Amino acid sequence: MNPLEKINIGVVGVGHLGQYHVKHLSKISGANLIGVFDSNNKRNNSISKQYNTRIFDNLNSLIQSCDALSIVTPTQYHAEIAEQCIRSNKHVFIEKPITGSLSEADNILRLADNSGVIVQVGHIERLNPALLALDSYTLKPKYIEVQRLAPYTTRGTEVPVVLDLIMIHDIDIVLALVKSQVDTVHASGLSIMTDSVDIANARIQFVDGTIANITSSRIAKDKVRKLKAFQNEMYVTIDFLLGLTEVYRIVK
Repeated sequence: MNPLEKINIGVVGVGHLGQYHVKHLSKISGANLIGVFDSNNKRNNSISKQYNTRIFDNLNSLIQSCDALSIVTPTQYHAEIAEQCIRSNKHVFIEKPITGSLSEADNILRLADNSGVIVQVGHIERLNPALLALDSYTLKPKYIEVQRLAPYTTRGTEVPVVLDLIMIHDIDIVLALVKSQVDTVHASGLSIMTDSVDIANARIQFVDGTIANITSSRIAKDKVRKLKAFQNEMYVTIDFLLGLTEVYRIVK
């Protein structure tokens, strides 16, 4: 593909998050929003009118009309749709979590490697200004404490809290901050409102001795999204909701 050409892209799933994908893709100068596909005709019609884009009545037609696709369906459909796109040599952007199981994720990556297409997962918290503010610091954390709580909603409850909109962000961020391999993981979780895990805690120890303690709950009164990191002579706090970062130098 000529790098100067616009990328023809379609959106699969225009529910709560899918609408944001359509909105932003419609504003990107290098993208040509081809159309949308969703099993809900009412949502299809609403989004089509709002963003003046085409409704596709079947998934394969949309796939064949695009260079790339944004997959924003419930998690249990990610793997099947992504595989269909990749087998058609289309690039894919998949809302987090990538899939509902490790084996499905491994299969997508294998197919992508064999096909030479690009697969990207929407870990948007990486782009939070509060986290990006740490780029100018040398980080070598020894202990990380993360809390991410949210009021209950039925959206995303088809997967455990570890994989839904909550804990997956923090696992991704911790793995990015710690430049070492994972040694051991001790995790526990409880079901409170659903048949899946609603509250979870994971203690991750890395080969270099760093420890990360992550707690997530989708049953809380208020939203809390905070990270604290401790290292030699420095202490960092991040409030992802407020976009606030504080860095303290420890003077002996």
